[in-house]
Amino acid sequence: MKIRIEVKFQGRLDKILSSETDLSRTKISKSIDQNKCFVDGKIVNKKSTIIMPNTILEIEVEEQVEKKELTKIDYVYIDDDFFVVDKPKNLITHKSGESSKLSLSENILKDYPEINNIGEKERPGIVHRLDKDTTGLMIIARSNIGYEKFKKMIKNREVSRNYTSLVFGKPTLKEAIIDAPISRDPQNPIKRKVLAGGKESKTYYKIINSFSKFSLLDVKLYSGRTHQIRVHLEHIGHPVVGDRLYGNKKSELGRPFLHSSKLEFIHPIRGEKLSFISDLPKDLKDYMKEI
Repeated sequence: MKIRIEVKFQGRLDKILSSETDLSRTKISKSIDQNKCFVDGKIVNKKSTIIMPNTILEIEVEEQVEKKELTKIDYVYIDDDFFVVDKPKNLITHKSGESSKLSLSENILKDYPEINNIGEKERPGIVHRLDKDTTGLMIIARSNIGYEKFKKMIKNREVSRNYTSLVFGKPTLKEAIIDAPISRDPQNPIKRKVLAGGKESKTYYKIINSFSKFSLLDVKLYSGRTHQIRVHLEHIGHPVVGDRLYGNKKSELGRPFLHSSKLEFIHPIRGEKLSFISDLPKDLKDYMKEI
């Protein structure tokens, strides 16, 4: 199997492959050592090689022979044009390289084959995404008109998206809007960072409850940058508990405490207001009991 990547940022070969695919570090290293990595058709066999933007990166990996693991999807709402699902943890939103598990979109495709031609080929039905370890509510398009409507609604900020997050410390203000531009971290292409000249990014938060060392927040997105909530909360000095990429290297919680807890929008076809709420999953509830 050959994976093709259009490189959009400068970075080390191994780091780009790690961020742009779901391949393990072992498989990446093996393919590089076996001369199975190519940049614009030429073999590259050093992990530390700096890859420039606007190049084509290809990596050959052995085809998986084992059957991929299915995940039962919790459908909160179903109609002719879209679904609302409650995404579990440890599940990528759409196919990205190699994985032992089917992605969210691939699992839904098994249940509803008609989404195969909805949206982009590699991510059927996907109009927005959640990180692999972020749980909670997501919208999946079921029809072409649903896809086009929701892409436009999200772009125009007509879909209200709220998250529940546990952070370290207690923010100075009980509620506030964090208005800080976000760009790719020049020192680490996997990460994002608040930088002048980055894309406009706004995040609202409100303290729901305070503890001795933590605060539980209701967080609302006004834009949808990659890792936006995690980046903004770290930026104000209150990183998300369990987030090892942004300011929390050691944590007993195995993933960021971040859950998509509420969606509100006007039905794109019928015009009625819809509201969906998702409780915290068991692992986050259990963690709350220990603090």
